[in-house]
Amino acid sequence: MTRRTAWGTYTRITDALRHRITAGTYAPGTRLPGEAALCAEFGVARNTVRRALSTLQTDGLITVRPGVGRFVQDEATQPRTRSEHITANLRHQIEDGRFQPGDTLPSEAQLSRRYGVSRSTARTALKTLETAGLVTCVHGKGRYVRQDVPR
Repeated sequence: MTRRTAWGTYTRITDALRHRITAGTYAPGTRLPGEAALCAEFGVARNTVRRALSTLQTDGLITVRPGVGRFVQDEATQPRTRSEHITANLRHQIEDGRFQPGDTLPSEAQLSRRYGVSRSTARTALKTLETAGLVTCVHGKGRYVRQDVPR
């Protein structure tokens, strides 16, 4: 059975989590509860929680460490791995407008040469941008900045 969530519910969750972060309930560097725990707490589907978390990430309040979790942003949660560094760099270029909606991002091969990393590391960075909703992948063509990326 699939749960149906009222339209815009993710904004309520975003606001609640934002309040917890700014009030210090979740201190800088703290790992946020997992998606399953947040789904249970708010009584919503996983996609609703993911959308709320994506908004907080876009706002720069949280950061994602693939395979580890989501953390409240602070100096200690700055990029640590090479893939996180590439992700942060590309995200910054997208947010600054150097990559406009519809623009093609550099390929895995180009990124691996530019940053001196393996293609796997470059792929991880690009997949993180996809997960964050900033990039879309067209198989066989490349990765593009999404048309609906907020500026």
